[in-house]
Amino acid sequence: RIFAEYHRPKSNSESEYLTPFSIKMAIPLQYLPLSTILFLAVGLVYILYLAVKSRGDVISGPASTVHDYIPVVYVIAVAMIMHFIFLFNQSAVVFLEFNQARQAYREKKVDEKPSLPALKYGLDNVNIRVANRLAGNFSEQIIPFLLSLHLYATFVSVRGAVLFGWAWLFFRSYYGWAFKRGVPVLFLSTIPAYCCVWGMIGGTIYEVSRK
Repeated sequence: RIFAEYHRPKSNSESEYLTPFSIKMAIPLQYLPLSTILFLAVGLVYILYLAVKSRGDVISGPASTVHDYIPVVYVIAVAMIMHFIFLFNQSAVVFLEFNQARQAYREKKVDEKPSLPALKYGLDNVNIRVANRLAGNFSEQIIPFLLSLHLYATFVSVRGAVLFGWAWLFFRSYYGWAFKRGVPVLFLSTIPAYCCVWGMIGGTIYEVSRK
């Protein structure tokens, strides 16, 4: 037994999961996504170090060789790592909230026995809703970001693309904090991020239309 021991439920009342198995945890399951997040965070810091180390190699014009795209690759790599951090954060928050709800049930602070599927896919828990929206919104926005980043670096400026890219990642990084506080605080994350993407798309269209 390393992380969890699986056994079939003794009765229908124990069937609180999506699978026909219930879970008896030897080590809390939230440690699985949390350890992955830690591993990804180490990789993110290392890539940031590489990006800072090579900042003098960023050209101001459009990329003409594969080497010119290296600073853009660092931006894309950090974006991918953030994407997976937010995804694993979803699981970590669900497990943490489920353990707290189960503990409250055991201490008879609540009458209803918690259900993992209901908690994960419901809308009642604020922390889970924020984690879901953080991952979901990032997944929605990353495709136009990556496309506009590549186009801007190819047709306009690698340096400009990198600056727009790091700015976009910064604005997306605190989306969860802003979402939890609602409008208008949420606009402090979304509007600047939209402007980064629109700036790259608009700048690309303008540049190619002149040729």
